[in-house]
Amino acid sequence: MKYRVDFIPFSEVHDLAPDEKIRYILSKVMRNTILVLESGLTHSEELNLIEKTMGKIDYDDFIGVKLFSFDAGDDFKWTKLFGKGSKNKIFTIVAPNEAVSVTKDERGILSIRIND
Repeated sequence: MKYRVDFIPFSEVHDLAPDEKIRYILSKVMRNTILVLESGLTHSEELNLIEKTMGKIDYDDFIGVKLFSFDAGDDFKWTKLFGKGSKNKIFTIVAPNEAVSVTKDERGILSIRIND
């Protein structure tokens, strides 16, 4: 299966209501897209995403999502990806459950492997 990776800038989702944001995320993930959200998700948005995902599970076509939030740290520069206005250091990755394997090493480096 082929997957696509979308880097979603803060400006794309900041005006969406919480339920709209979750629908936006799920609609993309259910179409085999791995999302890197610049704005990250709040704890309540993460819970809402998990709750909505449970209602969408179909063991033949969609078995859920993997969700990872991380703090990029003070020295992390995303301006090349998200533009000079990017000041956010919290990022969230949302992917189809079977799409990725994620590891974090002792230095805090997050590695994402896209599965075949």
